[in-house]
Amino acid sequence: MKVRASLLVAVIAASTACKRSHDEPASSAPVVPITPVGKDASAPAPSATDPWAKSSDAKQDPLKRPLFWSIEKDGKTSYLLGTMHMGVDPNTRIPKVVWEKFDQAKTFAMETDLAGGGSLDITLKGKETLRDLLGEAYWKKFEEAVGKDEAQRYLHYKPMIPATVLQMRSLPQTAPMDGVLLGRAMNQKKNIVYLEKLEHQAAMLEKWMTPRALRDMLDDLAEGEQHSKEMFAAYVAGDEQKLIGLAEQERADFKKHGRSEKEYDAQMDDLLYNRNASWIAPIEKLHAEGGGFIAVGAMHLIGKRSVLDLLQHRGFKVTRITP
Repeated sequence: MKVRASLLVAVIAASTACKRSHDEPASSAPVVPITPVGKDASAPAPSATDPWAKSSDAKQDPLKRPLFWSIEKDGKTSYLLGTMHMGVDPNTRIPKVVWEKFDQAKTFAMETDLAGGGSLDITLKGKETLRDLLGEAYWKKFEEAVGKDEAQRYLHYKPMIPATVLQMRSLPQTAPMDGVLLGRAMNQKKNIVYLEKLEHQAAMLEKWMTPRALRDMLDDLAEGEQHSKEMFAAYVAGDEQKLIGLAEQERADFKKHGRSEKEYDAQMDDLLYNRNASWIAPIEKLHAEGGGFIAVGAMHLIGKRSVLDLLQHRGFKVTRITP
């Protein structure tokens, strides 16, 4: 079962990497940290200390139809980019037009401040382990999925951490789009706006990523991996209708495991729709103060009750931009 861990991959990647930096070699971490990179994040200079550094002659392959929109109201224009937290290399795939609008903006907004990831409470308390929570049969499935040695590393983590690792494993391991954009914004000394608190994002994922949900994911590993690949392909193609259709498939998947329609709607409210609604006020404030560039997970920008849908109902003219 897919519990939309992909919505919060950047948060959990940040917290896991920060947590491990205190007790494990950096090279052993399965996820990369979210931090600013490079003086020019679109083509950072190679560095032995920068795991995201790329040669300046790295092959460019910009997305032909990025999930990128302008919003206009009261004579001002702001821009919104739908991101994929992991899997799409921002250094080579973000189109020139997106970088141009980004560089022109005085303010940059993103979902949350990833710098606090190390302070999140992501470990189990007392003597209870992930193995205890899953039970022996499902622990064996987890070992088969990630390897015995790797499974041991998650023994004391809450279920949301291994769930996110399972969600990410079929995606290309790239620099996180959120981190690269933040680094470039900081280097350009932009005003930085965070749309919600990091702790709120993590709490919502922990609420829904229970041991039962992780067991459901382990039962559906092949199906979940295929779903992630299809979501990835739809994002790269810029096919918002395909993304909406794939997201709706998750409802049937959720119910297949004995969950109710009401429970699915409650999950969607927590992980997506209520968060979208809470972002409208800070986005309107940012826009009224001169506009800016906003980057959030792509699923927050498409379909009914999305950020763009809510803004349109508040009088904004919404236009998709293609290179």
